[in-house]
Amino acid sequence: MKSHKNGYALQFPCECVSIQRGYSDPWAGVTQNKLLMDGTKERVLNAVARKPKTIALLAKELGLSQPTIHSHVNNLLTSELLCESVVRQKKYPAENYYEPNFPVIKAADRTAFEPICQALSKRLADLFESQQTPLKRVMEKTGLADQEWEFSDLTQYLYACVQRGARTLLEERGVLPLREKHKNEAEWLFWAEEANSTATR
Repeated sequence: MKSHKNGYALQFPCECVSIQRGYSDPWAGVTQNKLLMDGTKERVLNAVARKPKTIALLAKELGLSQPTIHSHVNNLLTSELLCESVVRQKKYPAENYYEPNFPVIKAADRTAFEPICQALSKRLADLFESQQTPLKRVMEKTGLADQEWEFSDLTQYLYACVQRGARTLLEERGVLPLREKHKNEAEWLFWAEEANSTATR
């Protein structure tokens, strides 16, 4: 991580809130490089996630002009958050359909994964909870205790350390892929989940 001119730089809970690099959140590059800072771009991705669409279809659905949609689509293509759909047959040669260039986990798929993920979450939660006493003992030996911080002020930080450490180990073992470098030099690995059926579309 690059430090400031005075040699001191804070690391925040998520690298996506900082100009610094240093944590391993694979999605942080999307925010750091301002690839999805526009609400309209998010609406475009939501629209094509349900079904690939053309610029004309997007303009009609979102109530915006085709030139406006074209500009947003071009930006999303450049950032590689969007790609041309290869599964849609074109009615006209110049007609392109677009879809997200990252996995979108549908509700039914999420439900299929949920039992195993919940079981893993419980095991991790139980393990972390079982280590509260030794962690408290360590804290009592640090300067944080002298500053009158409570153990509860640090538990989210400690859990984040465990999570990041586990991710690093799994990346080193090849179980988790590393973030990818894209054409615009931004490095990220991204996904999205389908909203609950009760959410507003």
